[in-house]
This record gives sequence, structure tokens and C-alpha cells, in this order.
Amino acid sequence: MFNEQVTIILYANDVAKYAAFWEKLGFVIISQNEIDGSPVAEIAVVPNGAVHFMIYDRTFIENNSDEVSEPSPALIFSSDDVMALYKDLQEKAVQLGDLTQIGGEYVFNFVDIEGNYFVVSGK
Repeated sequence: MFNEQVTIILYANDVAKYAAFWEKLGFVIISQNEIDGSPVAEIAVVPNGAVHFMIYDRTFIENNSDEVSEPSPALIFSSDDVMALYKDLQEKAVQLGDLTQIGGEYVFNFVDIEGNYFVVSGK
């Protein structure tokens, strides 16, 4: 049976720089290793959380499994205080989309340092 642990794979041109971007947003770097000389990083919102991200070097994946290297996954993050998170990301100079209300939820998107879009939704 499946359990609640989920690992999402992200691909980056510069794994260390990409992990540092997420760390700046409050994520925790769980590990930084190498696979066949290629950097790999694991990050999470909290160390023991149910969702972790594995960041692989894009060139390494293209050379070894190019059928899985594109496109980036579509992710929706949740927040208990969307307004505060939006303001925090603004202060960190993260590229943001407009904060909009859809029903009882607020939604916005942000762009990482490699041009990938992510969505945040919450109250």
C-alpha cells in the first residue's frame, strides 16, 4: 500500500544554486550528494514532512533518461496565511503573479530562478 510520503523530482541546470533558491524561501536542505559525479539535492518544507523534492542535474538526466526530463511538474503549494507568504516572497524579490481570490481561497503564482511557475493556494 502507498503511504503519505511523496518525493517529487525537479530538474535544474545548477543544483546547488537551485537548492539555495528554495532554502531562501524557507525550505530545508535535507542532503546534497552526487550520483556518478552529478550533484543531487533533497529539500523539504520541514525535515520530517510528507513531501520532499529531489533536485537532479538536468544534463545528467538528459544523458541518462532524457524521456523523463521535461516538462517540469505542476505544483500547488498550500499556505495557512497566503497574504503573509505573498509579502514574504515580495521582500525576497521573488517574481510573483497577481494575488487573486477564487471563491474562499487566495491564489498566486511565483517563478523560480530557472523560469518554472509554481502556484500557492490558501486562506
